[in-house]
Amino acid sequence: MSRNLFAVWLLGLLLAGSPAAVLGAEAAARVAFVVGEATASLPDQPPRQLVRGSEVGPGDSIRTGPGGRLQLRFSDGSQLSLNPDSLFRIDDYQFAATTPQPARGFFSLLQGGLRTITGLIGKARREDYRMQTTVATIGIRGTDYGLEYATDGGLGATTYSGQIEVCNEGGCLLLDAGESARVNDGHSRPVRNGTPPPLPGSGPAGGSGDSGFAASGERRGSGIPGGQQPPVNGGPSTAPTGGRY
Repeated sequence: MSRNLFAVWLLGLLLAGSPAAVLGAEAAARVAFVVGEATASLPDQPPRQLVRGSEVGPGDSIRTGPGGRLQLRFSDGSQLSLNPDSLFRIDDYQFAATTPQPARGFFSLLQGGLRTITGLIGKARREDYRMQTTVATIGIRGTDYGLEYATDGGLGATTYSGQIEVCNEGGCLLLDAGESARVNDGHSRPVRNGTPPPLPGSGPAGGSGDSGFAASGERRGSGIPGGQQPPVNGGPSTAPTGGRY
């Protein structure tokens, strides 16, 4: 075997074992922080354990265990933190900073709760971003927001900065920074709640600049590992469902 053929053969072996090859596409996000049990799985494939630096991509369902927490950093600059006992799916994701091709980020929260700071996707065209839940669809207008399911199946939504629009068959509700809402089911119009309390270690929504995410794995000023925020609204969820997005 010539040297060039050997090099090509060796490169093929290395790529076959790489995360990108496992995903079957360019990675959408990397794990920036993880504690406890957290796995990702593609359809009809066994789950793989996630550690710091693991890659996830379109089609991956990401699950945290009862004590698991996870923070993802997407290629468009967005960040997402999953609460314990949550299930989140990357339905469709396209982003390339160096090419003019269309960008798209479609996601689903199927269980538990999350907080996310959106990135470049959706900045120019809001319809390029969508967060689907079992009772509502969330659209953004450049934002930092949180979602969490209640034990009765309803959903809670809180906007920390920017705006989100919560839509389902009952109608749509626009939430500004510091506002929260609840959606009881997919047919009931979202209802605005009272203002949620600030997260520990941060000021009022949009006030201190502390997002609850930290580059080094800890929330600035709080000593709490990144992504370990309390439940949205501090209690039963409030929320959204699929509408115009």
